[in-house]
Amino acid sequence: MSKSDPSLGQPESRAGLSRRARDFFILGFCFCGVLFLLAATGELDFIVAFAAMAVLASMAFAYFVGSAAFLPVRASSRTQAPTTVTRRLDSVQLLRALPLPAFEVDGEKRIVAFNEEADLILRLDGRINPRASTVIRSPALLSAIDRIGRGEGDESVSVEVDSGPDETWRAHVSRPTGAEQTLVVLEDLTPVQRAARARSDFLANASHELRTPLTALSGFIETMRGPAKDDTASWPRFLDIMAGESERMSRLIADLLSLSRIEFSEHISPSEQEDFTRIVIDATEALQPIANERSITLELIGEERALPVIAHRDEIMQVVENLLTNALKYTPADGKVTVFYGNTPSMVEARSKAGHGWREGERMTLLQAAGRPGKPDASVWLRVEDQGPGIEREHLPRLGERFYRADQSRGGKITGTGLGLAIVKHIMAHHRGGLAVETRLGKGSAFGIWLPAARL
Repeated sequence: MSKSDPSLGQPESRAGLSRRARDFFILGFCFCGVLFLLAATGELDFIVAFAAMAVLASMAFAYFVGSAAFLPVRASSRTQAPTTVTRRLDSVQLLRALPLPAFEVDGEKRIVAFNEEADLILRLDGRINPRASTVIRSPALLSAIDRIGRGEGDESVSVEVDSGPDETWRAHVSRPTGAEQTLVVLEDLTPVQRAARARSDFLANASHELRTPLTALSGFIETMRGPAKDDTASWPRFLDIMAGESERMSRLIADLLSLSRIEFSEHISPSEQEDFTRIVIDATEALQPIANERSITLELIGEERALPVIAHRDEIMQVVENLLTNALKYTPADGKVTVFYGNTPSMVEARSKAGHGWREGERMTLLQAAGRPGKPDASVWLRVEDQGPGIEREHLPRLGERFYRADQSRGGKITGTGLGLAIVKHIMAHHRGGLAVETRLGKGSAFGIWLPAARL
C-alpha cells in the first residue's frame, strides 16, 4: 500500500497542515513588522521585546489548539462505530418496522426506544425513558430483562405475561450481539387461548346439552322398533316428539357455534360503519310474522333518520332478534311488545334510556360498556319491553349465563336453548357496549343495550 493511499486520509491531512503553516507564517510576519516599527521609533526595549515574544507564543498556541478541531477526519475514524444518538435513532427505526410490540431497555433498566404498538400496551403516555419497573407489572418479565441485561441468562428467553382480564402475551427477551440494550418483543397469545377455551367449552357444553335430546331420540327409536313395532297408530305422536327434539338439537348446535365464533373474535373491535336504524327496522320486520301468528302487537318507536354506528351488522341484527324473540315468547296472546331506540351524546344517558324506563321495578346492569373514562362518547341505544310475567330479583344476576333459564324455577315450559342472552352479552362485549334488564313482576320485563356511535 503506498503512502498516498486515500484510505488513510493523508492527502486531506497534508492540505490541513499546509493551511496551518501558512497561517503561522502570516502571523509571524505581521508580528515582526510590528517589532520593526517599534525599533525604528526607538520604543523597543528588552521588556517590550520579551512581552511581545510571550504574546506571540500565546497566540500561536491558542491558534494551534483551536484549529486542530477543523482538520479533516481520517477515513479510518469515520468507519468506526456510530455514536449513541445515531444508534438510538437506528433502533427506533428498526422497532417501527416490526409488526409486533417491541421496546429496548438500557443498562439502567430504562425504556429508551419503542414502537407505537408497545406504546399502546405499556401506556407510556409520552413519558421519556421511564424505568421498566414503573410500566411493567410482570415480575417474571422484569426478572428476565434483568438477567439478560447482566449477561447471566441464555442468549434469549420467553416468558408469558398476563396483562389484563383474559389477555396473555409472550415476551421474547434477548440481547443482540454487540448491542448495549436488551430487546423485548411481545407476542399476543390471547386469540390462541381464546380459541382453546372456546373449543373446550364447546365440547363440554355440547356433550352435556345434547345428551337429553339424543337420549329422547334413541328411546323413541328403540320403542318404535320394539314394543310399539306394530302400534302404527302411535307412530305419528312419536315422530312429532322426535322432530321437536331434532329441531331443538339443531338450534342448540347453531347457538353453540355462534357463541364460540363470537368469543373467538371478542377482543377484536369491529371496524365497519352501519346504520343502527336500518338494523332495528329489518330485525323487527323479520319477526313481524311471528307476532302476527300470536296476535301480538309489535310497535317500533324511534326516529327514522340514520344512526351511524361502528358494528358488525349480522351480530347486532342477532342481538335485536334474540331480544325480540324472548319478548314475543313470554308476552301472552293479544299482548304488546314495544321497541324503543335512539341516540344520546354520552354513554351515561344511553344507559339511562335503555335500562331505566319505569319508575317502579327491579333493575340490574348485566354488562357495563367499556367507554373512555372521563370522555363522553356519543352512543346509540335500544330497549325492548314485553308484557310477560316478569323475573324474580334473585334470577337477575345470572341472566346471560350459558343455559340458565329464569323460568326453570317456576316450573314453566322450558323452551329455547338458554343461550340467547349469553350470545347477546358476548356480542355487546365485542362492541364495547352494555346490557341491562328491568322487570316488574306480573307486568313485564325490558332488556336494553347501548354501544358507541360512529364518530362523524
